[in-house]
Amino acid sequence: MSRPHIAELSVKDLALVSELRLELAPGLTVLTGETGAGKSMLVDALLAATGGRVAAGMVREGAERAKVEAVFAGAGDDELILGREIQPGRAPARMNGETVPLAKLAERGSELVAIHGQGEQLRLARSAVQRDLVDAYGGHAGLRDAATTVHRALRDMLAERESLGGDPRERARRLALLEHEVGEIDAARIADDEESGLASGLAVARSADRLRASAATVYDLLVGERAAARDQLAIAARDLAAAAELDPRLADHAARLAASVDEIADLGADLRRYAESIDADPRELTRLESRNDELAELKRKYGPSLAEVVAYGERARRELSDVSSQEERLARLDTEERGARDAVASASAALHTAREKTAKKLAKNVEAELADLGLERCHFAVTLRPVEPDATGGDRVTFEIAPNPGEPFAPLQDTASGGELSRIMLALEVVLAAQDETPVLVFDEVDAGVGGRLGETVGRALWSLARQHQVLCVSHLAQVAAYADTHVKVRKEVRGGRTHVVADRLGTRESVSELAEMLGAGGSSQSLVAGARELQAGAADWKTKTRW
Repeated sequence: MSRPHIAELSVKDLALVSELRLELAPGLTVLTGETGAGKSMLVDALLAATGGRVAAGMVREGAERAKVEAVFAGAGDDELILGREIQPGRAPARMNGETVPLAKLAERGSELVAIHGQGEQLRLARSAVQRDLVDAYGGHAGLRDAATTVHRALRDMLAERESLGGDPRERARRLALLEHEVGEIDAARIADDEESGLASGLAVARSADRLRASAATVYDLLVGERAAARDQLAIAARDLAAAAELDPRLADHAARLAASVDEIADLGADLRRYAESIDADPRELTRLESRNDELAELKRKYGPSLAEVVAYGERARRELSDVSSQEERLARLDTEERGARDAVASASAALHTAREKTAKKLAKNVEAELADLGLERCHFAVTLRPVEPDATGGDRVTFEIAPNPGEPFAPLQDTASGGELSRIMLALEVVLAAQDETPVLVFDEVDAGVGGRLGETVGRALWSLARQHQVLCVSHLAQVAAYADTHVKVRKEVRGGRTHVVADRLGTRESVSELAEMLGAGGSSQSLVAGARELQAGAADWKTKTRW
């Protein structure tokens, strides 16, 4: 068997089980034994090991904790061990000996094991599982892939729209603000180093009269009247030059003084030109003051200096370009989104049409199987209810049954009794055997309320299902147990004054004895033994003739 299977189930100090280690094999394993022997206790142990609920008081009297483990072969490169260590008030989950969150154990366990019976774990009752099985049964993989592809495209568009800014009114406000800011800074036409030049120009314009008067006064002192500094220095220069003719040591001093006279003359000329350049026009002062106010307002809004204002303007320009591009992309997204939604609706409609056809076929085949299992009055239907389309289409798929004539259809887990529900699940599993990828199927009390003749049909159905899954079944019917590939007898025995649950794998001879006991009290009658052998022979003959 290529699928994973349970190779071993071990239980320690769980209720009446002191210590039990049960080796299992692929195919059909049937657990038999007297009522109350502990068969369902082993199902509970497997349920706990795969992440199911743990009832209070499961720890054996006198023990501190209980431990359950299921060893799976073929679930990876190595064996996979799932288990729980059950203590009062807690039951930590473990995978391969490491503690893991219970949700992780339950997720992995549900991938490997489905337990049917008494409402414990109705995996097939979940709408998502039913939808996937309908699609697998109908061969809808291509349509599902198409629905997934177009929905992913729509989802990506919506995510992109969200990333582009959210509220359109906020985007419009931001766009308008950026346009205003960029326009205002651009209109100012700020020149390089304008800030220092403007400050200097303002200082001169505000003090023009005083500066011109100061320059004129100094000019008069230096080169103005006859008593000006230049004239006095010129006289002194002539006298010193004359003295230098008498004493050459004064020649250098005379030269320096003569140069000073020339420098004073040049300085006076410069001051005259400076005074003439001073513009006392009040209109220029007004222009400079206005420009200074304009730039001060920009600095108040956008930065402490004109360099910061210019830098802010560049950042705003880039953001404006981005926002404008976003608006253009959003406009294109509007068109693309409409097309994507149409594609999602079209893919969902095509998938719905295929599901409707498959639903009728599946219902017909399940009802036929139900009739074989003694539920000929039970009607089965697959309903499709519209939901918001997603990657799986636009249908909520529900398996419904009407167990009795005249009763309305309802979800299967809400209407059937325990044994009846197990047979319904068996019928579903038989019909969906090739599509259901869960490798291990467990049926507890699947033959409850079933007679001997119908038991043979149940046994054949279980054995057939076990060609594609490992099947474990708790049964009270010899007609079912006769089809077992592995027959396990669960019994109680008293040792040291304590009751212990024991599970024994039976050989052919032991199996005949157990089947005889199941057929009638005592099990020693030759007729019961003969009947048991006849059941085994008939099952073996049927298996031989059945091709897989």
